[in-house]
Amino acid sequence: MTEQEYIEQRLDEQMNFFAQKSKINKTNYVRTKVLIIVLSASLPLATKYSDVPSFPAIISFIGVLIAILSGLDALFNYHESWVNYRKVREVLKREKFLYLTKSGPYQGNPPFQQFVTNIEAIMSTENAEWFNLNNHQQQNSHQVNPDVKEGEEK
Repeated sequence: MTEQEYIEQRLDEQMNFFAQKSKINKTNYVRTKVLIIVLSASLPLATKYSDVPSFPAIISFIGVLIAILSGLDALFNYHESWVNYRKVREVLKREKFLYLTKSGPYQGNPPFQQFVTNIEAIMSTENAEWFNLNNHQQQNSHQVNPDVKEGEEK
């Protein structure tokens, strides 16, 4: 694989992937937080009209929506994912610029092999972190009662 092929087919693809995932998670984070804020702020106003027969149900529904949105935000870690994807993209971008300008660790020979090694190490680290985070979340979601170990009954 040539330098140009590696940059276009591997690095640029990965940078685009991380940029897209960052954008999606930022959008989800901001939307979720805005909805939580708006719904939470509407509760005091809604309680003012509690003498209207349908308003207790509406107030309860708003509370349920706030709980659902907060749960989704906690489950999917939109903020953390947004920041992590953005961070990895910026690290890859920095390496690309250092390589293209033959700066930093890419001043010596052979710079391409060092570049590929560094890029692959960055992506490998991110993959391992993603796996550990998702594996940890999956383990937590299976354990309903933390005082009860698997196979035991309480």
